[in-house]
Amino acid sequence: MLVYEYVDNGNLEQWLHGDVGPVSPLTWDIRMKIAIGTAKGLAYLHEGLEPKVVHRDVKSSNILLDKKWNPKVSDFGLAKLLGSEASYVTTRVMGTFGYVSPEYASTGMLNEGSDVYSFGVLLMEIITGRSPIDYSRPPGEMNLVDWFKGMVASRHGEEIVDPLIEVQPSPRALKRALLVCLRCIDMDANKRPKMGQIVHMLEADDFPFRTVSPVACFLHNLVQFIPEY
Repeated sequence: MLVYEYVDNGNLEQWLHGDVGPVSPLTWDIRMKIAIGTAKGLAYLHEGLEPKVVHRDVKSSNILLDKKWNPKVSDFGLAKLLGSEASYVTTRVMGTFGYVSPEYASTGMLNEGSDVYSFGVLLMEIITGRSPIDYSRPPGEMNLVDWFKGMVASRHGEEIVDPLIEVQPSPRALKRALLVCLRCIDMDANKRPKMGQIVHMLEADDFPFRTVSPVACFLHNLVQFIPEY
């Protein structure tokens, strides 16, 4: 039996998708605090341990929140160990629909890149307040990743922010978060950033990030269309 310390604010899912009234208690700054804290936790699992730990079930219901909104990554029931000599481990596909990376879902080949993809979906969820899969929405909006990419590609990135956030983020802060999302869900798992890099990207004041990656440059050009106001 695994016992966690008591957390006053339950899990992230209930705050994003529960009945919180007309204004969410989760301000933009609190949401970014949760995202950064979660990224740091995953970075420790991937880069601070040997063998590294792949969580395999990163999702909002597995992010516990204390009274100061500090996040704690929970539920390691599906976690897998990955030694330094191994680039992946082949395993039965597990996880939660909507968060699982495409390459893991199709091949069963798992590494930390799968957690990075799941974190990207989680960050989209944090930004938009939408569930990864929501069959109550119109056909083009049921899948969060597809809808999100379409909104950014059509220059409507500023319209995706959760309407329950009373004070909207600055264009600069939003661009930073959108770019991180898009980098995390790159269909080429080898081009996704490491979790340690993601922490830096979310905390960085020097946005746009320095990069020579053509994909990153293309994504950066997309989010530049968010208007300054």
